[in-house]
Amino acid sequence: MPTDVPRIIAVIFDLDDTLYPERAYVHSGYRAVGRYLREQLTGGEVFEDWLWLRFCSGKAGGAFDALNEEFQLELSPNQIAELVTVYRRHVPEIRPFEGVEKLLERLSEKYRLGLLSDGFLPAQRLKLDALQLERFFNAVVFTEEIGREFWKPSPAGFEKISKMLDAPYPGCAYVADNPAKDFVAPNSLGWQTIQLIRPDQVHSARTAPEGGTPQIIVRADVELFDALL
Repeated sequence: MPTDVPRIIAVIFDLDDTLYPERAYVHSGYRAVGRYLREQLTGGEVFEDWLWLRFCSGKAGGAFDALNEEFQLELSPNQIAELVTVYRRHVPEIRPFEGVEKLLERLSEKYRLGLLSDGFLPAQRLKLDALQLERFFNAVVFTEEIGREFWKPSPAGFEKISKMLDAPYPGCAYVADNPAKDFVAPNSLGWQTIQLIRPDQVHSARTAPEGGTPQIIVRADVELFDALL
């Protein structure tokens, strides 16, 4: 290895679709909304199935407005907002990808580990609690806690977690799934960036903006070990 290449001392992970399947969270959230609607309306059992089939067809945004229109539920804007709240505040039924716990355990023997995730709160915290992975991380940053304007691609979360881990920028690696937003900031800061591709990810095929292409792409946990400098 060239002597001018810094050694990676901290590996920071994204959460959604990197450590667990995002589709499982969406499905879990729709089940929660379906249960809520069954308490409010007759025929609620069909709603979660319709939402899930819509998502699987590639339509994610505006789900509850679309549901309201499809079934002529005549929900008010406040009632639709309540469905969003139910979705974001439900206790998710999710599990890590197979092998993730062993991956984190093995990496923790050599590196400082961090978690940096966008997304609404308390949803992101509830996800991490459900996955029971926090014990592996030396630092956790939910960018929502800094401010929504500091979601990726803002560098603010990356700057904060590097300080928490006491790791210089060239000694940090970010492992994530979404090239549309995940790698712009760490690339600009001089981090190593790694896209971890898994089957059935939601955003892994999206186009990277200028400066946002991951430096390395891996498709298996064993490749991740080899990719870290």
